[in-house]
Amino acid sequence: MVENELIANISRVRGFDLNLLLIFEAIYAHKSVSKAAQLLCISPSAVSQSLTKLRSFYADPLFVREGRGLVVTTVAENLHNQLSTGFSHLLGSMDYFKDTTTKSKFVIHSTPYAAMRILPKVTAQILQDKINCEVSHINTDALLDTIEDALTYRKADIVFDTKPYYNFSTVAVPYLTERAVPVCRKDHPRLGTSLTAEEMKFETSTFLNAGSENIKRTQTGIMDYLGDRNFFFSSSSILVNTAIVENSDIVSFIPVWFAEKFASSFNIKMLECNFCPEPVTLYMTYNKASLKNQHFVELLEAFNKCKEY
Repeated sequence: MVENELIANISRVRGFDLNLLLIFEAIYAHKSVSKAAQLLCISPSAVSQSLTKLRSFYADPLFVREGRGLVVTTVAENLHNQLSTGFSHLLGSMDYFKDTTTKSKFVIHSTPYAAMRILPKVTAQILQDKINCEVSHINTDALLDTIEDALTYRKADIVFDTKPYYNFSTVAVPYLTERAVPVCRKDHPRLGTSLTAEEMKFETSTFLNAGSENIKRTQTGIMDYLGDRNFFFSSSSILVNTAIVENSDIVSFIPVWFAEKFASSFNIKMLECNFCPEPVTLYMTYNKASLKNQHFVELLEAFNKCKEY
């Protein structure tokens, strides 16, 4: 509905030079063509020509000379009243990147796990630094957009992903490194404190469904060491896989941070293993153009203070 109204309004003013409204407001403010020209850094003749176009469009003189100044007509007064609030808001919006008093809203695009891993510390840092902004998180799982689409079409200000996206208009930096560890439920009938390739032959596993090449490389390394595992359950969620483990005799590989943080909550234990899986790197990607926004720069500093790489 809103988009249809916007399209209708654009069609209605098609062919009209919106710069004329800026000139109109300048003349209205100073009641003088020459002062309006000085304000806009254009010639008085250019202002006069624009005023002629406005008079033709509205079929009204708009400003009438009286003595050494101009007096507005009732049409000009009504036009100014209609424009004043919306026009001031428009001009303020155009200065968005320089206005440090306006509250900025930033969208972070990541998986739920990455958000849980990163955002709590960052939001605490933002509050501590008193950055005037609002942060919104969108699950990667809920979007079909690629990193490129999310950044190019400004659907996200910062994207966290295990795959870096390099482009002339973006910045991609390593932000976080995660290492996986095998876990099972605490009262597993066969496994004690360790896991060997021989023991894994008699166990079933969960599988993390992820399209990331980095995660697949880690999974391949685990497979090379433990052999072809018997996968019973798969999910794209680390949380779900862990919940399955605590209620069965299944073995799963999950991030060390998650295992240490929630071992007691999920009734699981970490298993020692002679094999150390290749760690997975999480990258932070954002548009270079965002650095023009002072609030974004402050937000970026807060993220960097919490960086773990």
